[in-house]
Amino acid sequence: MRHVGLYGSSAKNNPTTTGRIVMTTRKTRTTKQNEEISIAFAFAEYDAHKRRIRDQREKRDRDLATSVGIEIGTLREADRRKARENKIWDRGFIVGVLVAVACILIGLYSASLAEGATRPAPTAIPATAAQSYPPHWRTWLRIGMCEQPKRGISWHDVKTDKQRIRSIAWGQNYNYSFPGGLGFTRQNWDDFKPLSAKRIALMSDATIAQQLWAAERLWRWAERTYPGNGHTAWVCSFTIGWTTSDPDDALR
Repeated sequence: MRHVGLYGSSAKNNPTTTGRIVMTTRKTRTTKQNEEISIAFAFAEYDAHKRRIRDQREKRDRDLATSVGIEIGTLREADRRKARENKIWDRGFIVGVLVAVACILIGLYSASLAEGATRPAPTAIPATAAQSYPPHWRTWLRIGMCEQPKRGISWHDVKTDKQRIRSIAWGQNYNYSFPGGLGFTRQNWDDFKPLSAKRIALMSDATIAQQLWAAERLWRWAERTYPGNGHTAWVCSFTIGWTTSDPDDALR
């Protein structure tokens, strides 16, 4: 019997196998096994390729998200910085305007004080010239002594009409809302000033007679509009004892 070795030669002719019997078998793969192995390798390579593609895509997405996030954060920070700058500028502008307005008002007020202190009062008309005054001029003098006496003068200390005429601040305009000597607002003066004073803008620039006539006209209108209550046009009417529709009550 002939035994076939690894290389297919006879054991008898092979000196290395003399006295021994060598049993060898050749393992061969079938075509089906080769196909299965090839398919397995192909699937493994495909899976590896998919993983590489997925990793590359994820890395690209992370890099893109990082760059976009940085850009968005930079833009947002720039917007916030610009908003803060605009807010600071707006506040500074408003504060500057307020300071400027306050300085202007202080300057105007100071100028009015200086002008009121240096301007001489209108020439006082003697009591003997009362024919140029309205019928109730004595009552209006008492109103003036209560509303706008000169500084340092108390209306309780003045006893005569001549003293009252000299003691009322007819030409004052440091009281911006009520210039003149009878407590008139600027609108009241525009509405009730006599025809002789139609070109005079401020009551403080009018003569004593013109101011007294304005008071007479205001009282007549108030009495017609609110019968029995014309005296309430002046708060000082109660102070001087005038509480009825007759202005002469203040003289009693």
